[in-house]
Amino acid sequence: MTDKTAPASRRPPVSLLLALLLVFLCMLGTGLWQRFKQPELVQQVAHSPAQPAQEDMVAVGRLMEEVSRNPANMDALLSLINSLVKLENWEAAENFARRGMQLDAKDPRPLHLLGVIQHNTGRNVEAAQSLEAVLKLHDDPSVRYSLGVLYIYYLEDSPRGVEHLRAGLALPGISESLQKHMQSELDKAASAPAQPRE
Repeated sequence: MTDKTAPASRRPPVSLLLALLLVFLCMLGTGLWQRFKQPELVQQVAHSPAQPAQEDMVAVGRLMEEVSRNPANMDALLSLINSLVKLENWEAAENFARRGMQLDAKDPRPLHLLGVIQHNTGRNVEAAQSLEAVLKLHDDPSVRYSLGVLYIYYLEDSPRGVEHLRAGLALPGISESLQKHMQSELDKAASAPAQPRE
């Protein structure tokens, strides 16, 4: 004796298929309605500046391969950190900056990049500490400028910021462009009203 109802029970009921088709059509219709009603939603996604360029991602991949093949290659490591900073991949950039610091504790470049990363992630006190540590390894006008701006605008310590700007201006080999920026910041600080001390 054979069961004639078995093949029919394996197929989904027609009502279920119709319900799924109706849900799909509703979703499609809602998507199209929103696209025409609010076209800026589609445009914002299509032209989002936060989306990394394909060539940047390829460059990061190549640099990661190079660093994994040759972990002692500081130039490749620094290029990788800079690329990750450009992509705003702060966590990975910080991890590689710390790896660079372990690789050569006397090289100020990874520590400088760490300060940049900390500032960009809102950790300005830590950024100032990192950049102050850079100066102990190598006194550099661009680091002095960064510290000046950091103290004046982010840490509300204008006297300390002015001190760094003046020290940076006194360093030999400062570029004309950086000199102008430092002088401009000093002029702004001099004309700003004195902040009350707490």
